[in-house]
Amino acid sequence: MTLLGSHTPASAFAGVRTLTNSHRSLQILTKNAPYALPAVVPNTATRIASNTALNSLNPIALLGGAAQDTLGPAAICTMALLAVQYCAQPPLTRKFLDSRANKKGITMVEEVCKMGLSAMFFMSMGKDVVASSLKGWTLQSSLLLAGLPAVLYAIQGVLTYLGYQHTDSVTFNGLNQTKTLSAALWCYLLMGKRQSAVQIVALGILVFSALLFQGTVSFSSLFGKGDDNSKDNGGKESKHTSFSKGILPCLGAAGISGLAGALSQKGVQVAGGSGRNPYLYTMELGLFSCISLIISIFATKNGRKALKEEGGIFNHWTPLSIIPIVVRALGGVLTALVHKYAGATRKGYALIAGLILTGLTQSVIEGERLSFDELSAVVFVILSSYLHLSYPPMVV
Repeated sequence: MTLLGSHTPASAFAGVRTLTNSHRSLQILTKNAPYALPAVVPNTATRIASNTALNSLNPIALLGGAAQDTLGPAAICTMALLAVQYCAQPPLTRKFLDSRANKKGITMVEEVCKMGLSAMFFMSMGKDVVASSLKGWTLQSSLLLAGLPAVLYAIQGVLTYLGYQHTDSVTFNGLNQTKTLSAALWCYLLMGKRQSAVQIVALGILVFSALLFQGTVSFSSLFGKGDDNSKDNGGKESKHTSFSKGILPCLGAAGISGLAGALSQKGVQVAGGSGRNPYLYTMELGLFSCISLIISIFATKNGRKALKEEGGIFNHWTPLSIIPIVVRALGGVLTALVHKYAGATRKGYALIAGLILTGLTQSVIEGERLSFDELSAVVFVILSSYLHLSYPPMVV
């Protein structure tokens, strides 16, 4: 008996190959000549049997397989919906959520809503899909696939908050945009998903376009045409930036964000060969996140102190406070679907599209024209998207 179970990784992958080969055409040899039976789509019983065998393997074997690298209608639709959610979230949060409300309490309610929405969508897929997804489910595989990303997301949140407190806005926005590059790196290290030279350039253009749209960089500053006031303000603001308490946590948060995204992508795309159901995976992720939040609120001294000072989890809430929380929970479900159909790297395009959509909406509402830098950022995002989709890595 090994530490991870009775199956070795080699025998586990051999089992996956056996299941795959059982779906291929079979040849029946007779005395005269062989006849080929056409391959058939596995029925429900076959899918359940396959899923059972895959889930009974050890957790290391669950991470084997290869994912599809296409951008189909499902990927485009989920990315568009995520961009809309990203655009709608800030104004809804400002309007319906009091800034004095307990942040961990808000996050915990969000995770509960996320699990509820995922359960509803999961059950609506039909009994056959639910049965095939749950057959052979084990706590060990759930901890590996969803527990680790949940812990990483919690650590990322702490580092992001720390970095935001000890860096100026320009530095924070710049370092925060490296999450897309981090996701591409971790997807390569964990899944072998390479980026072509053109795609790497496209990701660089995407990061630059985000910084340009947010005002972190501008063409006037790049070409030395900025005014003295902006330089003075930048100099004053940079004094508040700490390398150990600001820059390093921001870089750490970006790196952890990419790692968690890559692990989530691997869980919903290739775990066990066909990947975890994204709704089931979101429920697992939400459950482990809730457990970590409950521990941090009630089992730690700082958590209990903050809860007492803020007057409870639901203090400063109104009946309409649930609106932005549900919308953000829906964004969490969409994120799992984007990881499933598009990948963690291309999720960055959805978020940047949401950022631009926010600027366009605000421009229309307030009657202000977009600046030259903002319009240029839109062009760069379109160019980056075209390059990344048109020049994939060559298949060796």
